[in-house]
Amino acid sequence: MSNSSASAGNVVVIDSGLSSAWNTGRLVYQHDFYGNDNDVMVANANTHGALVTAEILENAPDVGIIALKVMPDDGSGASEANIEKALQWVVANADAYNITAVNLSLGGGAQTTAATTSISDELAALAAKRVLTVAAAGNSGDGGVSQSVSSYSADVNQICVSASTGDGAFPSWAQRSPSLTDVCADGTDVRITNLSGVTYTANGSSFAAPAVTAAVAKAQQAWVEQTGTRLTQDEFLDLARSTGKAMGTAGYFELDTDALLAKIAQSAPVSTAQSATTITVNASGAPAGGVNAHFKLLVDGKTVGQATVDSAAKDYSFTTNLTADQAHKVQVQYDNDGFVNGQDRNLFVNKVTINGTAHSPTAANVTYDKGALDGKDVVKGQSSMWWGGTLVVDAPAKDFPVQTAPANTTITVNASGAAAGGVNAHFNLLVDGHKVGEGVAGTAAKDFTFATNLTADQAHKVQVQYDNDAVVNGQDRSLFVNKVTINGHAVAPTASNVTYDKGALDGKDVVKGQAGLWWNGTLVVDADKSWFPSATGTGAVASALSHSTDGEDTVWQHLVAQGLEAAPSHGDHAASLYEAVPSMDAYAHAAALAEHHPDPLHPLDMV
Repeated sequence: MSNSSASAGNVVVIDSGLSSAWNTGRLVYQHDFYGNDNDVMVANANTHGALVTAEILENAPDVGIIALKVMPDDGSGASEANIEKALQWVVANADAYNITAVNLSLGGGAQTTAATTSISDELAALAAKRVLTVAAAGNSGDGGVSQSVSSYSADVNQICVSASTGDGAFPSWAQRSPSLTDVCADGTDVRITNLSGVTYTANGSSFAAPAVTAAVAKAQQAWVEQTGTRLTQDEFLDLARSTGKAMGTAGYFELDTDALLAKIAQSAPVSTAQSATTITVNASGAPAGGVNAHFKLLVDGKTVGQATVDSAAKDYSFTTNLTADQAHKVQVQYDNDGFVNGQDRNLFVNKVTINGTAHSPTAANVTYDKGALDGKDVVKGQSSMWWGGTLVVDAPAKDFPVQTAPANTTITVNASGAAAGGVNAHFNLLVDGHKVGEGVAGTAAKDFTFATNLTADQAHKVQVQYDNDAVVNGQDRSLFVNKVTINGHAVAPTASNVTYDKGALDGKDVVKGQAGLWWNGTLVVDADKSWFPSATGTGAVASALSHSTDGEDTVWQHLVAQGLEAAPSHGDHAASLYEAVPSMDAYAHAAALAEHHPDPLHPLDMV
């Protein structure tokens, strides 16, 4: 299958698979993580995943579909380990496949506060890439008495969707929480039509979430067309709140997709010079009551992203576009300070790096605004944030340089490989150390083509990084690079401007370029600035587009080679469908789950 994108990008559906009875749209990629094959089709005509996918396509017909199956054909339940594998694939391939949204209409549990699971790392990574994950809140409600949502939907790095009736009220079975529910959407008697023209009605938060997923895809398409970048999760939710319909229960609102898109159309930003900005916060935390410290990253008071930190210091990176050559306030807002059973929850910020310029939390241009971000209780900056508050970096204009118009760049690597142990050679394509895409090379020489935007009129290093060298049962895996073509400029691997950096890409074991990469290492092309002319006009943000005629096996084979398939499971927790569809045409909730309503709710009736 091609990984080329539909006009509104590609949407990932992690669910029970597809059925030939239902519209699958432009199916871009499929993989069965339960059966470990590339076929997600099942015999059950009304399998849950097919219904969810069909609803997304009815609301956003221009999206491409990536179907990742994580449960057996009967849709009885999914292990958390398989869901994590699917999300790891999404993280690894989000750029190459232009993924804009992920739909998770599955889960279980009843969380009353923000929670983390084994998939929290993947959700955070997707949020940082501005790939928005939409999760159903669940159907184990009790009329709103307990106010909880399912475990997955309680993660801060996804959009939690509670089912509404579509007219300002909640069905009694809808799980919801004023602090955890992000948006509500109609989940009652949702009409979906199959390829034979038969219309069914479905109920549950599983069918509220797809409406939001479709809205995300359409909003991202509109925002990219206007600004050249995607919305963050908080930016999307701000738009959804400001255009949504207030519900009868205070603190909740229903999605109004038309109003949201209309507001985007009316709010095109004034054209100004932009700085494509990367902000990295190095931080750690001390937990309390089993909950880690959480922070939001804001710039000039607007949320750019968020993260939950543990006891180990790590880098948390965020990207955004800011007005260039202008000072900005970069703000790290610690928002869940607490003291539980003698444990004091705290956040420790070690460094804030803005476009490569590092700022210490104790630098002269850093302050700590305790409590609300209101300028009323401001002290000198410090690493240890013992109270809820905001570390504010007054970043000078020079931290936000004007960006040269991007060069729309096409890079083609002609390569082949020798397999070992049934696994082909894999390579990453990097430019200046940043990954653009990847490919898996078989024995026949083929072109692997990638598209990206680079700074124009500037020299760049184009790097082909071979990363899975091995000898298995006497077979020596190797990569052979025949030619690298950059915007029409063909370069032989033995040309004078090509080197081979063996092992790590560190400049320590560098030899002349060669076609045969017998060891892990990187073939580096020093490409002249004349090869990257300025682009004309304004275009959408380009995503790396990698194509290999090996088909959809290529990327997955690489993940297997990296040991992803053998990754340890996290207790193999059962993550069952909210609305598991039995192997029959009638729809009913999964009665086997203890947290589900004991009686079938709102059967799927043929209309």
